[in-house]
Amino acid sequence: MTFFNRTVSQEIIALVRQRYFALGEALGEISSQNNEHTQETWTLQQDLTLLIDVANGKYQRTDELAQEVEQALTHLRDILLGTVLHSSSTYPEEFWQTEIGIVVSRARWWISVDELITISNAAALAFGENTQANRMRIARAIENGSLEWVPDPSIANPQQNKRVLRSQVERFCHLSRLSD
Repeated sequence: MTFFNRTVSQEIIALVRQRYFALGEALGEISSQNNEHTQETWTLQQDLTLLIDVANGKYQRTDELAQEVEQALTHLRDILLGTVLHSSSTYPEEFWQTEIGIVVSRARWWISVDELITISNAAALAFGENTQANRMRIARAIENGSLEWVPDPSIANPQQNKRVLRSQVERFCHLSRLSD
């Protein structure tokens, strides 16, 4: 009795091919419409240039520009961490020590300086009080990818420099209450 057939392999190949074309398109190598090489520079270079310029302090913050930077961060994350199966992933801790990690961190701070909160504040917001157990719950949520974190460039101690977005903590809090 056969449980699987070639359809499974065809589905996987289609997913891998789709990811291949997405990467080729981001690099300006492949046009997704006809799978041809193009000379057109796609948004990856433009996104990186924007993020680098923001990290270097070349722009004054406006709502419109903040949205563009947010999109650039999303595109970059999709390119760097995207998978064939479209599963979510977080940047590894070592990423934040690289030049591009520092650029991403500075761009995130430029966008969300008022939205980034400490792990202690996140624990108090999500669970009503700042206890060791609640901080550990936040740390586990970061580890499993439920919450994204960004290092605070003003704090050298890696044990104390993690910040999370208030909106993500509020969403996490709501989802935690639903699952209880």
